[in-house]
Amino acid sequence: TRHPMYLHTPARVLAAIALLFHRADGLQCPGRRTALTSGAALLASAGCAGSGPALAARAPLPIEVLDRNMAPVHESAWLKEHASSRTPELSLGLDGEPYFLFINEDGTSVSPRALKAECTHLGCLVQPDVLGAGFACPCHGSKYAADGTVQRGPAPAPLRLARVAVRESDGVLVMTPWDETDDRL
Repeated sequence: TRHPMYLHTPARVLAAIALLFHRADGLQCPGRRTALTSGAALLASAGCAGSGPALAARAPLPIEVLDRNMAPVHESAWLKEHASSRTPELSLGLDGEPYFLFINEDGTSVSPRALKAECTHLGCLVQPDVLGAGFACPCHGSKYAADGTVQRGPAPAPLRLARVAVRESDGVLVMTPWDETDDRL
């Protein structure tokens, strides 16, 4: 049997579609709203939207971080693939939402902080800023520093944080909600 994490809930399907619209080269592409609209139409046509226990409200539990192929992310493999570029890369985290993972300065481990790739203005999918360190929202022009703090609005707040840890038994990255005070505020 498959682990419940692999069930294709509407939130996970929509987040996977949003990842498909993300371009690694930083050029503008259809935003999160387009991805969500396309995903909602797909779910509705499949009879998935608005039904079943998958939509019941619940507190997020620690979950495995997934890559673009919906496979669990192993820290060693992630470091081998991304250490040379040092560019933050998208993964699926809490509630199937897209998060940026970072590599620590020494290049030997994944940072314990991840940033949710959702603009705090209207929820568009932010992208790494091709003109400098940080992130840019293609919808309304908000700019964020590399730590997720707002450099230019209209975004009202920094990108949201999540905690990343390595599961000792198999080296898979797991994500939990950020439960500490945000020192960026």
